[in-house]
Amino acid sequence: MLLVTSLVGLLMLYVLPNRQEAALEKSMRDELSSLAVAYSLSVRSALEQENLSALSDLNEQIKTDARAPIIAVLSDEADQRRIFAAFPSSEELASVAEIYSPRFLSAERNFTSDIFDGTVVVMFERGVLKARLWSLNQPLYFAFGVICLLQLVFARQLSTRVLLPIIEAAGLADRLGEGNYSDRLFKRSRDDEIGKLAASLRRLKTKLRLQERENRRLFLSLEETVEERTLELREALKAKDAFTASVSHELRTPLHSIIASLDLMSVQGNIDESDPKYLSIARRGAQTLLLLINELLDFQRWEHEPIMLVTEPTDLFEFLSDIATTTDILFDDSPIKFHSAIDEVKDFRVQIDGQRVGQILLNLLGNARKFTRQGEVSLEVSVLSQSVYNVEILFVVADTGIGIAPEHLSKVGEPYFQAAEGLNRKFSGTGLGLSIVKRLLETMGAQLNISSVVDKGTTLDFALNFAKLPAEDDVLVAGAIVDDDAMMLERKKTLDILYVEDSVTNRMVMSAMMERLGVNLTMASSAEEGLNILKATRFDVLITDIQMPEYSGLDLLQWIRNTPIASSDLRAYACTANAGSDAIEEFEAAGFAGVLTKPLDLQSLEKFLARL
Repeated sequence: MLLVTSLVGLLMLYVLPNRQEAALEKSMRDELSSLAVAYSLSVRSALEQENLSALSDLNEQIKTDARAPIIAVLSDEADQRRIFAAFPSSEELASVAEIYSPRFLSAERNFTSDIFDGTVVVMFERGVLKARLWSLNQPLYFAFGVICLLQLVFARQLSTRVLLPIIEAAGLADRLGEGNYSDRLFKRSRDDEIGKLAASLRRLKTKLRLQERENRRLFLSLEETVEERTLELREALKAKDAFTASVSHELRTPLHSIIASLDLMSVQGNIDESDPKYLSIARRGAQTLLLLINELLDFQRWEHEPIMLVTEPTDLFEFLSDIATTTDILFDDSPIKFHSAIDEVKDFRVQIDGQRVGQILLNLLGNARKFTRQGEVSLEVSVLSQSVYNVEILFVVADTGIGIAPEHLSKVGEPYFQAAEGLNRKFSGTGLGLSIVKRLLETMGAQLNISSVVDKGTTLDFALNFAKLPAEDDVLVAGAIVDDDAMMLERKKTLDILYVEDSVTNRMVMSAMMERLGVNLTMASSAEEGLNILKATRFDVLITDIQMPEYSGLDLLQWIRNTPIASSDLRAYACTANAGSDAIEEFEAAGFAGVLTKPLDLQSLEKFLARL
């Protein structure tokens, strides 16, 4: 509106007046030219007739002319102009120069007479032009004023009845969008579009307020439902964890007896020729079952907690030799050949989490065995680089099995993934092995690389960095096998161990293994019986089961702390099938020096005794 007003003002106050002034000036000059012609004739006639009264009449005529012209009669003598006469007689003209000054608008006409030749100049003062222009522009200025006044009235009406309601409505709409329903829209009784807009906004505000209340009610209800479902989920997770722990315990406990018994049978000399075959099958089945249980437990545990690595000094060659020996069991009575190339890492003592690295290798070797029907499986270990303090070791597991299709390579390592349903039916397993391997390697800062050709075989490799340790020939490293059986037997015989276990089968198996290893073992069937024995007899080590009827191994440990016993330096170890990290931390926090997890075999039991 301001722009329109400015344009109208420019047009009416500047453009039009200037044009009117130019047109009026032209009109007056034309008028002056006509008067100059008429008055020149009159002056020449009066001069020729020498009738001065005619000039007087001309003077009177000019005085009564409303246009107020001024007439000057100039004589041209000796090329010099002078004023001969001026009309009306009251007008005083000082010189010819004044006649032609900007004060006047003028037109002239030359004449010739018998008396003299001259020029008649007819003039209007410019003030007359200004007066005429003002009289012409007055209506224009008045019209402009009226237009401005109308615009002010229109602007006020537009602002009051249109703009302000729209701005108010827009502000209310913004506040409604922000969830503020407390502001009110000024109520106006109008039937036009603005009134309809205001009514619509009020209805919208009412609906939104009602919807907000309903949403709040639903949200509170949803919060309560979510809280209830969360509690139910937590209870379900607790129940699942408890169920898994219970199932794990119930599976691992009899598996402990099976594996230990099979180990004892394998070292017996008096078995039939056909027995080794069935014995190997049983040992392989037991180890496979244990691997599946461990996979499920690890996967469940790592869903809720990070993987914790526990490193210890280890002879790398002896550690890998144990892995190769354990793997040999998988290939008993099989046409598939297994060979290991680990000689390059001899004489390396490193800081390593043997349990996790062994889990990785056994998983990869077990998978290679499972998917290979003919040919061979190999484990190759080599040194990539080394310095004074670190060594980088490359592990390669290769097979000549069925291979992996290219479209499945990207999915390898996903939980529960097995290449196809046909394979799922043909090959057993949980589908968690490679997922666990990848998570362990990521925790160790490594990556599993896979290359495979269908029907040709698969190669998997990864590289791990270990901290190097100085060689200690006389130190018994964790995981090493003692070569001097006589010295080891002598050391074991110096240990007096009390084993508390409610299971008759487990007591029989432990007794046979300890006897095989040459350890002085005393057994008790309950926590109370174990405490009574400890009161009367001195022991170096206590190994107690945790879950027992009436009183647990934790109760026995608490009694030992509060009751005088014969052994002041007794070391107590928990022996349990509950292998969860939470349970192990709980047992160690309770005061146990360590935890033995079932199932135990001869090799793991011998390692435990070696550490003692």
